[in-house]
Amino acid sequence: MKIYITILLSFVLSITCSAQKLDGSWKGKMTTPNGDFELLYTFKVDADSLSGNVTSERGTLPLENGKINGNEFSFDINFNGRVISNAGVLYGDTIKLSSPRREQPMVLSRVIEEPKIDGKWIGTVSGPQGDLELTFTFKVEGDTLTGKNSSAMGEIDLTNGVVNGDDFSFDVDLQGMKIIHKCKYLDDDSIEVKALVMDQEMIMKLTRAAP
Repeated sequence: MKIYITILLSFVLSITCSAQKLDGSWKGKMTTPNGDFELLYTFKVDADSLSGNVTSERGTLPLENGKINGNEFSFDINFNGRVISNAGVLYGDTIKLSSPRREQPMVLSRVIEEPKIDGKWIGTVSGPQGDLELTFTFKVEGDTLTGKNSSAMGEIDLTNGVVNGDDFSFDVDLQGMKIIHKCKYLDDDSIEVKALVMDQEMIMKLTRAAP
């Protein structure tokens, strides 16, 4: 029974991981009698459902009836009343997308975007001796965050950095005292920081440093 449960959990996990890797933007090139043009697909996975859109020089259309099954997926596009069915297979950072209207599958490549959190950020924290300017340098690799915290007091490495979408966290060891930072990247290109210092929460806003 334990072996059966282990196999089942492994199967479910593999499906979930494959689906999560589909999230994001993908680009490909379609060949037509009028020449080639680029398509940009944006996929969003929710359990076994797929949503998103496709963008070309003619505009943007939503995906309809999107479904996920492991590393295979399907969706429809309604183009001027004509429903075009699509079936895709995910191979790592490549997708082969088939349609009855195409003789050969179209190959999509993942669009790699620079992490929004990367770079230098500046904030100010108030203390008994006045305001202190802090500079944070962030570097994201996958779901891991590294970097430094610099101020007039010196430079400290960030530890235990974890990234989850626009949310991330890290610790700073200040002379033996661990300060926990919980952060969120905001739509206005700023970062909200909640720092826990001796059971007291301090809120700080970081703005991107000028290049």
